[in-house]
Amino acid sequence: MRDASPRSPGRHGRSAAGYPAPVDDLMPEPLPGADAKEVVRATRDLAPIAASVLLVMFPSSRLYRTDDDPVRLLLEPAPGRAGLARLKDKLVELVARPEWRRRHAVTREVADADGTRVEVLTPVAPGDYRGGPRLVGPFATEEQADRWGGDNAVSTLSYDTYFTGEAWLVDLFSLPDQPAHGIEP
Repeated sequence: MRDASPRSPGRHGRSAAGYPAPVDDLMPEPLPGADAKEVVRATRDLAPIAASVLLVMFPSSRLYRTDDDPVRLLLEPAPGRAGLARLKDKLVELVARPEWRRRHAVTREVADADGTRVEVLTPVAPGDYRGGPRLVGPFATEEQADRWGGDNAVSTLSYDTYFTGEAWLVDLFSLPDQPAHGIEP
């Protein structure tokens, strides 16, 4: 996790308890506090643009980002529901631009165990997929997308297919942790 606010250029190196990414305790940058929340998850190509939007829209918040792929962007303090709705509208405008439509970029709101966030993503090509939750595509037909999703969803993943208006995509997502049905702990 690193502070991506304009006032902080550094990276963190080693692991610190309680943080999901390597952190160097000797760095002068503050670590995210209890009020920091993930507000955007973005593929690496869209993360710098999403970070810029966050800095402009929420100048009094501190921005943190992970080096994961997709990148998690956190704000401290996080915006409220109205701010998140405005952010989603801006990111929808972004992916409607021709250069991102050609790449089948999508913006969506996600609510899960981690909270509510906006995701702005471009799909990885089926041949480049290396596992885990991802947006994959494009596919020419729903049948191709469904077949690929069925072949690549493993026991910890499920998938949905959807049409962007130009192509079919497969959304591979993690299944929530649940005890096995019918097996007593």
